[in-house]
Amino acid sequence: MSIRSFIVAGLFLALAGCQADSGNQNAAVIAAAKAGYDAFAKGDMEAWAATQAPDSQWEMPKGFPYGGNYVGPQQVIEEVFMPIGELWPDFKVEPTAFHAAGNVVFIETKMTSGGVTSDSIHKVVIENGKYAAFQVYDDAGFMMAHSTASASIGNQYFEDGSSKPLLAGSGANVQIWMDYIAAHNERDFEAIAAMNTEDFRGVAAHGEVVEGNAAHTAFLQNWVATENPQWRVWWVIANDGENADGVMEEWLATGNVVTTTGPDGAERRAYETIDVLLENGKIKMLNVASQTMPD
Repeated sequence: MSIRSFIVAGLFLALAGCQADSGNQNAAVIAAAKAGYDAFAKGDMEAWAATQAPDSQWEMPKGFPYGGNYVGPQQVIEEVFMPIGELWPDFKVEPTAFHAAGNVVFIETKMTSGGVTSDSIHKVVIENGKYAAFQVYDDAGFMMAHSTASASIGNQYFEDGSSKPLLAGSGANVQIWMDYIAAHNERDFEAIAAMNTEDFRGVAAHGEVVEGNAAHTAFLQNWVATENPQWRVWWVIANDGENADGVMEEWLATGNVVTTTGPDGAERRAYETIDVLLENGKIKMLNVASQTMPD
């Protein structure tokens, strides 16, 4: 064999070795990147955090409420993943292809959010087998248009300072309140009791707590006998939201004008705001606040 043949053969062997080394490196960084997606899909945050460097740098795009930069897995869980779960309870990310270039991996994904699917590209930098940096290129406008925030009419706040969005409720719940007030004005106490849950609870404007339907009927009958109240619904807003335990609840916020007749025969008007908790189409709880309306 000639010297030239030896040289050519050596070049081919060296090139093949480089390609093998490159292939092994690509497989390793892709496996590290995939491990993060696999743990996230299972909801195993402990396993997911183990795929991240302690000082991993996450960059989320503007256009999201959580857009910005984050350092370390715990901050990402609290300030990115938790808001994502609130905005899109059905959120899911499915990687469809991994492309490695050195220690950088580009991931093609399908994002499910708000019942629709969009395409996205993610970029991961792998160092020492863990995520050192992560950046996403999601379609923020499309995703936010299908989030709970797009239907949000406000927020509710909890004792620990956290909040969750309030969503527009059902118009059928508004009608429940209209029928409930009509039954009050018609003095149909049986209908009122039938529209309450068995464990009904009401808190009157002056602080009296009424537990159960029998007590509620007695309370109303006494009020009718002494002041002959008549109600007029001013406004009703139906709203749904998760409570602190993550259970979805249905509420009404209502404004009502109550006209009563005192022992002296004079009519008085009061403005009542009432928070109403519904359960399975029935009134479970009333919280009443009232102020006298000027003449």
